[in-house]
Amino acid sequence: MGDPSKFSNLSLFYIFHLVLLSMILAEVFIFLYTYQRGTKTQKVNKTDKGTKWMLIFNFYICIYISFYMVGLNVSDSIRNMKLPVIFSYVGVTLMLAGIIVRLCAVLTLKRAFTLSVQTAESQHLITTGIYNKVRNPAYSGSICSLIGTTLGLRSIYALIVVFLLSIGCYSARIHIEEKALVKHFGKEFSDYENHTYRLIPFVW
Repeated sequence: MGDPSKFSNLSLFYIFHLVLLSMILAEVFIFLYTYQRGTKTQKVNKTDKGTKWMLIFNFYICIYISFYMVGLNVSDSIRNMKLPVIFSYVGVTLMLAGIIVRLCAVLTLKRAFTLSVQTAESQHLITTGIYNKVRNPAYSGSICSLIGTTLGLRSIYALIVVFLLSIGCYSARIHIEEKALVKHFGKEFSDYENHTYRLIPFVW
């Protein structure tokens, strides 16, 4: 993790690690923010099915994989299979974009945002701001940051593994969450689904 040789220059090395630290601190902030909010929420219907811990595990295991694939514990053929240097800059940009998108999503929902899948009697469907086009921007931000981490380190193998893990975990979470929202909001959420994208505008 502290090996500058993985980067084309020392400045990029420091910038990458600063952004990575910001990414982790943002997740700590979200955890504390939602924990305090959650303690005040009354009469909730919880249908999480363990996906909260699945996403937390996925976040940190993807970061671990990103570094492991460029470390000394893997074979030279895996470690040396790298993307061009320009992808380090693309990766850092995606990491920053992911942090911003995720924080915007959390702060837009305020009390309605929770790490667990749950709905409250007084909950309203938020369809404004960043939620106007995408239904799950917080997850989009996380995936963007995790993919950015692999690109920052330029590992082709890590990119493939992290992409597949993230899409699998977040797809499972979204399936459970949107099922709960349809049950809670009914036609209001179904109508919202019809004119928004699940994760990526104009793509998915």
